Amino acid sequence: MVNPWITICVIAFGIVVAIVGVMAYLRMYKSSAWSASRPQVQDDAPAASDHSDDQMAAGTEFTDNEN
Repeated sequence: MVNPWITICVIAFGIVVAIVGVMAYLRMYKSSAWSASRPQVQDDAPAASDHSDDQMAAGTEFTDNEN
């Protein structure tokens, strides 16, 4: 027969592991549920200023050639 203090320690350890596991699961579930409920906004079309920055970075500039 096993000493009673060993049985108590094993049961207490099991309870602590169960509580930590439930807390970890709830944190994971809450964060995934929160991110799924928020609408995801994506910019499909860049702003007009973004195009001019890209052209400047590429070495091209807007010039007036109508003279």
